[in-house]
Amino acid sequence: MAQPTKTTQRVKPFSISPNPAYLHLTPALQSVLEKCRYVIDDRQGLTVITGDVGMGKSTVLRYLWSEYSLRDDTVTSLMPTPTYPTDFSFLKALSGDLKLNARRSLVDQEDELRSFMIEQFAANKNVVVFIDEAQKLTGRQLEMVRVLLNFETNSEKLVQIVLAGQIELRHKLADKSKKALRSFILVPSTLTTLSPTETADMLRFRCKQAGVPFTFTDEAVNQLYVRSNGIPRDILKAAGLCFRLAVGGEITVELVEHAFAEGAIDDEGDEK
Repeated sequence: MAQPTKTTQRVKPFSISPNPAYLHLTPALQSVLEKCRYVIDDRQGLTVITGDVGMGKSTVLRYLWSEYSLRDDTVTSLMPTPTYPTDFSFLKALSGDLKLNARRSLVDQEDELRSFMIEQFAANKNVVVFIDEAQKLTGRQLEMVRVLLNFETNSEKLVQIVLAGQIELRHKLADKSKKALRSFILVPSTLTTLSPTETADMLRFRCKQAGVPFTFTDEAVNQLYVRSNGIPRDILKAAGLCFRLAVGGEITVELVEHAFAEGAIDDEGDEK
């Protein structure tokens, strides 16, 4: 009997999954990364990345996490969706990701985490926590972030935290009850839409990374930009459908219009 063969994985140059290898670094994104690196490397404590839906926050965060997780002098934690019911469960999840023992009380868990950070500091290691979808953190959990930032020496923070979230996060941090936490934030960043040139450059970069030819006409690229309003995720959704329908052929403005008509994104910019 013939043995089944492994199906070749389909090339997806325009996947909207947050793959750092496919992040095209515009000058604006380079600036965001450098600001985050400054906060992390100089042990300044907290920075925040905000942006509307589809702007690439998760990809940027994973790019940074991938970079620092490879370093011998850094201990990292990535919390992709912090939907925890309490501040204690949030703290236990973070501790678990850092491979610490679970404790029975919030105070004991804080002590466990503080001791760990002191040990890492003594070993010349930096503890860095990346929290995605940070707009989902409750008020008490944001207060726990502030507590963690109080773990410090006379000159440096024992933990560096990068929060990435939607515009709602900015509103939460602006609340008067978060004044103390807000005072810790250094060089915050806001992700913006792409320009027409950046749209073309992103598409070319992704084709190169995936090892496929760039077959978009100039008119098609311009129409992708116009119809998407420069929002990266919406560009990628439509481009992905175009790539699939073109089957290796030229991607024209007509195909872009067809992709939008077929529902690559709806009127509110969300995938159908």
